[in-house]
Amino acid sequence: MQRYVPKKYDHLLSGALDGLSDNQLKAHFALYEGYINKINELEGRIKTFNTNNTDTINYRGWHMEQTSMLNGAVLHELYFGNLRKGEKEPKGVLKKMIDRDFGNIQNFIGHLKLVGKIAHGWSLAALNYRTGKINVYGLERHNLNVPMMVYPVLVLDVYEHAYMIDYGTDRKKYLDVFIANLSWKQVEERLEKALSIPFGNAVTT
Repeated sequence: MQRYVPKKYDHLLSGALDGLSDNQLKAHFALYEGYINKINELEGRIKTFNTNNTDTINYRGWHMEQTSMLNGAVLHELYFGNLRKGEKEPKGVLKKMIDRDFGNIQNFIGHLKLVGKIAHGWSLAALNYRTGKINVYGLERHNLNVPMMVYPVLVLDVYEHAYMIDYGTDRKKYLDVFIANLSWKQVEERLEKALSIPFGNAVTT
């Protein structure tokens, strides 16, 4: 069985980001790697389970945890992947669609941060394939309130573990720091990829 391998994000250390310390980032990386280890363990157990066994309590639990660990790993990869300081504003098709769907970038960021304040787990912007629009969604947990038929282009972790070492309970400050370190170029590349998927081409107008 092919195993998940954790990605490395050491390029984010040593002052590469403003306002996020190495201690904070390393603790976050370790948590992410824990999700990778756990999903490998769970999928190994699931694959070798005898489906003729009538005692399925553990099997059910593994499946419930499987979605949490898998989503936790993927969401963290998207989160770390859209961090890079120095990119102040969106451009190209990303800016065009944000202006169309939110009026302007300030309003878009306002929605992203407000969801980040009220959600327990994640605030993310995604292309909705049913409408062709960018929406902001709030996830209470990795596998709770997860929307279908959307492609995440911007992912913001608002669990306390993402900022507690640097900012304690000051989530508002952390949200400002995240925006200051957001890679708009990466977000645009994800959006372009989302639009290139066959059933995405029909929703760009």
